[in-house]
Amino acid sequence: METNFNDIQQLWQSQKATNFDLSGLIQQMKATEKKQKMEWMIGLICTPITIVILTFVLPLKDSVFGLLALLLISLGMGWVIWLNSKSLLRKVENSDLYNQRDYLEEHIQKLKLRGKIIQKHMITYGVLLAVAINLGYLAVLAPLSLQARLSAHIGATLLIAFVMWFTLRKKRKAFEKNSQPIIESLEKLLSELKN
Repeated sequence: METNFNDIQQLWQSQKATNFDLSGLIQQMKATEKKQKMEWMIGLICTPITIVILTFVLPLKDSVFGLLALLLISLGMGWVIWLNSKSLLRKVENSDLYNQRDYLEEHIQKLKLRGKIIQKHMITYGVLLAVAINLGYLAVLAPLSLQARLSAHIGATLLIAFVMWFTLRKKRKAFEKNSQPIIESLEKLLSELKN
């Protein structure tokens, strides 16, 4: 990734940008890249562990609803990992074949995708997760009374809604604080490059 930051520095110096904190931008991009990779790695590690625990600890595999719940959770977690991988800031292997304009446009697009994941896709994932858990509860809680089952379904749904609301709120604030300024700086560089 260091080569990419050197490319940005060369672009900045060649364009003689005014009032621009290049070293700050590079530090922000490095921090964002590191955080993204950590989130992606955690997702890659936690997904199979979660599926194994759900499969072998809970009696989900013994019913159609349980299998459907496992499938939905697996698909949802895989989808989130895939979305995160699409938004990772990547190292350019051969900077000679990759012009500065493409580099800036790609990174702006990937950072904006992070915002879209937070605004739109994580809500979809939360709904999918709530549906999957409630399907699993249909299988696991079948022997209990109707009142106990309804309480469990409502409680699980409210818990997921609260956790998603809290997580999305935190991620939105972090995105606005960390990634939005990077996007604006990269767009400024791109605009100067086009002029």
